[in-house]
Amino acid sequence: MQPAKQAAILAAITLAVFWPTLSARFVYDARLQIETGDFIHDPGNWMPVLSGQVLAMDVLDFNRPVQLASLMLDAAVWGRDAFGYHLTSVLLHALNAVMVWGIARGLSRAGGRQAEGLSCAGIAALLFAVHPLVTEAVCEPTFREDLLVAACTLGALLLAMRHDPAHPGGDRWRALACAGLCFLAVASKESGIAAPAVLGIYWWLFRRGEPGAFWTLAVGGGKAAAVAFLAARFLLEPETSVIFEAKPQYPGGSFLAAMAIEPRILALYAQLVAFPANLCADYGLYSVRHLPLPLAAVILVGLIVAAVFAIRADRRMALAVALVVLPLVPVSNIVPIYRAAADRYMYLPMAGVALAAGWLLDGPWLAARPRLREKAVITAMAGVAILGMACVERQTVWATPLALWEDTFRKNPVAYTPASGLADALREVGRLPEAERAAREAIRLSDGERGDPWVTLALILDAQGRETEAFEAAGKALEVQPSLADPDARVRALAMERQVAEAWGRLLGKRK
Repeated sequence: MQPAKQAAILAAITLAVFWPTLSARFVYDARLQIETGDFIHDPGNWMPVLSGQVLAMDVLDFNRPVQLASLMLDAAVWGRDAFGYHLTSVLLHALNAVMVWGIARGLSRAGGRQAEGLSCAGIAALLFAVHPLVTEAVCEPTFREDLLVAACTLGALLLAMRHDPAHPGGDRWRALACAGLCFLAVASKESGIAAPAVLGIYWWLFRRGEPGAFWTLAVGGGKAAAVAFLAARFLLEPETSVIFEAKPQYPGGSFLAAMAIEPRILALYAQLVAFPANLCADYGLYSVRHLPLPLAAVILVGLIVAAVFAIRADRRMALAVALVVLPLVPVSNIVPIYRAAADRYMYLPMAGVALAAGWLLDGPWLAARPRLREKAVITAMAGVAILGMACVERQTVWATPLALWEDTFRKNPVAYTPASGLADALREVGRLPEAERAAREAIRLSDGERGDPWVTLALILDAQGRETEAFEAAGKALEVQPSLADPDARVRALAMERQVAEAWGRLLGKRK
């Protein structure tokens, strides 16, 4: 089969698997940034985003201008229609799957095993394309940043793989393109800092005997561009923010506590790759209760030992391991981040996992055992099919706010965010008694110190005709969080959806 046809079939399968997402609504942050927020819909903001001035602005994703530009392109075409944003993300994911196939194919074993290598490349790409762990990044447009990081990183690697040392002029334009993609990767999200490192590891593994001019420009230029962007990002960051009212905290409350929890988070990621049964939109300590630190340590040591043996047997595995490990470093709680763990953090690492699986099937150990290899390929294909069905099922969770928060609260019932989200989603569909219970649970989980669940409770009580109780809840909300007195300001700060703000404003008007 011709390579172009293989790539087209792979893209078509990816689109078919993610077809349900095209009819999904906005959920989670997309409701605030796309449905409620105005920044991405204002053409006047193109100049600040493209010039880098946005780095000094109090805007959601101010530090990710490529992500903002991506959403602004959708906004220019689709307005606030969810279909177009989902279409862009699904197409981008299909492109990334094709690039995984291209990398796997480009480094397949040479000679008479080429055809087998291509089939293994297809399995690798499909594993990446349909694994349920990638659904969060694909299904939520405001998490597209991880798709963009992957597209730029994989694109730079593919470009570098096509470098011909005999090219006139040292192939300078290709090197500059690689460096530019490294810049775009880190301008999509901080984890893009992995892009130049991945290029450097590829050079060290496969191309270090070549003249160094191309690689100096591609890798060194990419590193310089990434460092320069990160320096500007931190130097220009606004000192105060109405959007980021609370600073991120270490899980457990301190650096040492976070480092004691991190092995359990990494073990959770390993479990989700092998058995993605407990995927969740909001992980917490409850999510790793089945992974005590000693067990997590055993899992991680086992993975390290397996990686060492795999790399010794096949140096391609070192590149796969780099694609898994390097993007996880910026989100490993070394510095505080808003979400200690998330499925979307595993989007680019899943490309590394998929490549490792493909190269294992294509590797020397199974090559010496053809019957075992045939069984392994069949097993892998069956596994991909099962994962594909699970991926379709997982997309139903991201289709509506109610489906998302029901699933999340069921899997993490001790966290404030799922309870609060569930209360609002239930209120929105008119299931008021259930919404009241969820709102009171969110108040309990936040020790009554957050205003938003009090607002939700007040709106629920008002909708039930319990005006006196609604006024009492509204008063508690204002007592806990005085800024709630100005609903319009909350909307501008992307802290409240416009419809909620309108209902809240009406209730405040009646209370006066």
